Amino acid sequence: MSKKTEKFNVTVKIGDKSYKPGEPVPVGTGGLSAEEAENLRANFGAWTGGPDAKASAAGTSVDLDKLREGLEKLSAENDRLAADNDRLTAERDSAISDRTTLLKQNEQLEADNATLAAEVTKLQAEVEKLTAPK
Repeated sequence: MSKKTEKFNVTVKIGDKSYKPGEPVPVGTGGLSAEEAENLRANFGAWTGGPDAKASAAGTSVDLDKLREGLEKLSAENDRLAADNDRLTAERDSAISDRTTLLKQNEQLEADNATLAAEVTKLQAEVEKLTAPK
């Protein structure tokens, strides 16, 4: 009876036994289930340290170059967004300051308006006194 084994890019522990990356791990009875093996491949990638590692390494370097390029683009985008955030924060702070100033001015104008309304009422009373028939 032959047992199926697979190699993984990660240490696998089954019971008390640990299998280092690249060591054959039993799959099936007494080992990992097919679902567990597939999960390990999905999360950690297929074993690349075997005899055909050089063939797959070329594909990896291209992927690394694309990842580096993507990282540079994301870093530039992050820098742009950080600058926008700083600018918008400064605008917000300025708007808050302007709002505070305008609220104070509005309160003063309301007080002035009330004073003027009282003066207008006094002047209207004076006009009525002066224009009343004697």
